[in-house]
Amino acid sequence: MTSPAWTDDEIVARIRDFAKVRRLPRPAPAQAADEFEALTGFPMQPLLRRIYCEAADGGFGPYGGALRRRGSVPCGVVSLTDTKQRFSNEVSLTTLYRTWLSQPPGEDGFHPRNVLPLATLGGVIWWCIDLSTPEGRMWGGDENACDRHWLAPQDLTLAEWLTDWLRGDHTPPVIPAVPGCPIC
Repeated sequence: MTSPAWTDDEIVARIRDFAKVRRLPRPAPAQAADEFEALTGFPMQPLLRRIYCEAADGGFGPYGGALRRRGSVPCGVVSLTDTKQRFSNEVSLTTLYRTWLSQPPGEDGFHPRNVLPLATLGGVIWWCIDLSTPEGRMWGGDENACDRHWLAPQDLTLAEWLTDWLRGDHTPPVIPAVPGCPIC
């Protein structure tokens, strides 16, 4: 991150403007956020909840609402509800979390229940959010890496990540190579 994050009010207002221009889905009902919290057992990060319920039900974030290249997966934050507009191959954040829960953790698998893929950069690269942190610590995910090392914490909060994106920074997450891993 290059400079301090904007306030939550500034971020919500800018995303609301972005949503109007890009014709993103209308905001989700608060009940959908309540149901998501009940499903996960974690409170939704307050800024993320405000964006979903006051600005747009998905499609914002890096490359939001657009295809990075012809024939690729649409990019952006996954919708909280099934809006019929897709910003990944996922129907909704709720469906994505249920799929996440169904993944066998296994000995080599790394599928923490508190870290949820949030926004795709076109398929296998994901920005993820740690649902267990009040500030919404961001993680990066690269599905091309091995099952054990595909996720890595990033030095960003949700507010910092969104501020950087709104200022034009579309930097992908950094997934470091793991020395000694025969797969990575």
